[in-house]
Amino acid sequence: MIKRFLLFGLGAIISIFFLSLGPENRLKETFYHYVNYFDLNERVLYHLRSDATVFSTKSECQLLYYVLSKEDVLTILDGGEVNFSKSDKNSSPCKLYLIENEINNKIYEVLFEFCDNEQNVSVININILDQASVCND
Repeated sequence: MIKRFLLFGLGAIISIFFLSLGPENRLKETFYHYVNYFDLNERVLYHLRSDATVFSTKSECQLLYYVLSKEDVLTILDGGEVNFSKSDKNSSPCKLYLIENEINNKIYEVLFEFCDNEQNVSVININILDQASVCND
């Protein structure tokens, strides 16, 4: 019985070693997903990451004003913080989440709209923290 346990343990250690090799560390990534499962901030950011994010007319104007690209704005999701006090997470059918993060030494607030039904993500507003909004309708 002890031999089987040792053999199993040796196989587990070898498989962990092989999974952790390579440029894409699947073991590390999977471990972080399990650890962050109950973190509400990470769950919201996970749902906001989408290949088909749509920008509103107002946000496109703000991109030009702040000299940002769409990719710059979407990098806010990497390491961004959800400001739940300024978000409207109880609205229906679409929820509004305000994400704060730093780009080019300025803290930006980006308002995302997430619709549960269609899994659509839209950027509604882009603003610098504690400054007046630009490109008002």
